Amino acid sequence: MRAENDLQATPMGCPFGCVPVRSGLRGAPSRAGTSRAPVPGMGAEASPLAARDDRAEIAQRMPQILTRSDPQWRAACLARVAHIPSGYTYLAQLMGHDMGSSVQADSVPWSRAAEDEDAPVQPVRRYNLIDNPLTLETVYGPGPSMLAHVYDPETWLFRLTPGARLARIYARGLNGVSDPDPRPIRALYDERNRDSLMLHELVVAWMQFHNRNARALMAAGLEPYRAYVLARAHAVRCWHRIVTEDLLPRFLHPEIAALPALPRACELDETTLLHGLCRAFHALPLAAYHLGRSGLHNLGALLKRGYAVSEAETDWQIDWPLFFGAKPGGPSSGISASVAPELRAPVTAAAIIALDTDSAAQAGSLRPGNACLAEAVAALPGDWPARLAPARLAADFAAAHPEAPIRLDADVLEWGPLYQFLMVEAQLHGLQGGFGPLGSALLRGSVAASIRRVVLAAEGPRSAALPRPATMLELINLVRE
Repeated sequence: MRAENDLQATPMGCPFGCVPVRSGLRGAPSRAGTSRAPVPGMGAEASPLAARDDRAEIAQRMPQILTRSDPQWRAACLARVAHIPSGYTYLAQLMGHDMGSSVQADSVPWSRAAEDEDAPVQPVRRYNLIDNPLTLETVYGPGPSMLAHVYDPETWLFRLTPGARLARIYARGLNGVSDPDPRPIRALYDERNRDSLMLHELVVAWMQFHNRNARALMAAGLEPYRAYVLARAHAVRCWHRIVTEDLLPRFLHPEIAALPALPRACELDETTLLHGLCRAFHALPLAAYHLGRSGLHNLGALLKRGYAVSEAETDWQIDWPLFFGAKPGGPSSGISASVAPELRAPVTAAAIIALDTDSAAQAGSLRPGNACLAEAVAALPGDWPARLAPARLAADFAAAHPEAPIRLDADVLEWGPLYQFLMVEAQLHGLQGGFGPLGSALLRGSVAASIRRVVLAAEGPRSAALPRPATMLELINLVRE
């Protein structure tokens, strides 16, 4: 591990893995694979590979209760679980994005090496484009030398006006020969964070935090490269603190949060983490939000694409203290066995859940009936293993919620997507809108394991003097002073 004073520029000019590295076939159905190549200054050790599905002959059941986006059922669920301020809805999605971006492996040419082509193993089906999970790769991407539209090439700062809430519009396609796509985009790296106003503003707040710290380091005499390196490593340390001390406490069951340690069985492989647990965060958003002075707004209209100035830059000011619960009366949500009837007109939440289900089935992510997850359930304290048996959970759900749009049975819970099981568990056993015991154990164990795999250069006195916000709201307020 290097100290700050030992950092040297790499030939590519970026110490954080500017080019893809072959990281162990991280969607493979077995646990064999090569280790992730180290990168100077910061990187991540190889993460667990997906376990083989020990009941592959059983087709993944559709999450019927989640594809019935019934407004009355949703209202009944929210009346019980709506205790988590909606700012954490989007902070949780940002965390999920930062842990992975899963694509079909055949669309990624470097996901298999030539020597693997004739190997007698099942081909990789999914590949995680996030090479170093929980290092804010969703914000930084491959760095300044690769993203001239996101960074200034001379200062290595993000192209942002200080205090701006949204990224600048980047006009693509001005040269029809070199770029046939005439659509403009906002200058963010990860496209998943561009078009949701809430996610967009959270990402820009991190970019502003980086620029603030890098400017302070350059004012102290550091060259832009060194300022970038130290400011980025500092941002990752703050990110880990905000995830563990601000975000997770909102979602963890107190009994699980109080445990001194969790068994390794609670550390999900990347495929199951992305397609089995993080999909539950897709059900958190509300159908509409009160923003600014112009009433309720559907999410599909909050941030316009194109060159025109968006109303998000004029009328629709997100009151982040309200969204993060620092003021009373803000919008709130929670984990439940329901989704909003509509998220982005005319696309329904049920359609999004259906796509999530197809992705989970294609990725081969673990389901509650698989041995690995049965081991995680068995490791829970007290009588939770018995209470979370699929037949018991289905019976308890039917007794507690006769108004549910469908009746669940043990088979649907055991062999449906993991996120459906976790959302039903949360409806019955979650507290204050968070996950139940199993969901909490899987979330806590997987996030902790991911953070443990991150390798950072040793911190020096220059970074130690930079601000360390403990919450996302504190960071937002800091960059908008």
